Amino acid sequence: MTTCPRPGDLYLYLEGGLGPYKARALEEHVERCAGCREALAERRLLHEAFTTLPPFEVPPDFAASVMAGLPEPEEVRSGWLGPLVASAASLVVGLLGFNLLTGAGLSDVLLACGRLVGSAAAGLLPFAAKCFKVAAILARASADLAAMLFEAAGTGFRTVGPWGVALVLGLGGAGLLLALFGARRHLSQGEEP
Repeated sequence: MTTCPRPGDLYLYLEGGLGPYKARALEEHVERCAGCREALAERRLLHEAFTTLPPFEVPPDFAASVMAGLPEPEEVRSGWLGPLVASAASLVVGLLGFNLLTGAGLSDVLLACGRLVGSAAAGLLPFAAKCFKVAAILARASADLAAMLFEAAGTGFRTVGPWGVALVLGLGGAGLLLALFGARRHLSQGEEP
């Protein structure tokens, strides 16, 4: 083990949850690393303290007594007037602040806002139209590709017969299982992928 083990690995080691290879690698690392040796000793004390505690038994009516002690929930009134008033007030405060800071009148502010929205729309609408065209082309191409793949798969399955299909599916499943177990083993060693 070239890097220090994770704290969870130390607990797994103490509980006997590591495999023999990983446990031996951890033991070898702890022999060389004083920090990990101290961390393992601290966790060993905690582990022994927790395992010697008597089991805690919950009374059978515990959940009912907790639920009875909770206050009744208030009914939430969903209104539109409060948010509308708040947004109108913030707009007025914003316009007044802009007027005080710049000296511009309300018509100037509205004209500037209109120009800003117009220029933004003039720049964004052609881009959005192009994006929609590209998305439509990609959707058609992917649908055609999917249809071709399904047709090719059907032709291939008819060509190789049921035993060939079973062989291909079995080999594909075995390859997938090998990849999953390999990734799991790689991640369980504490290395980044």
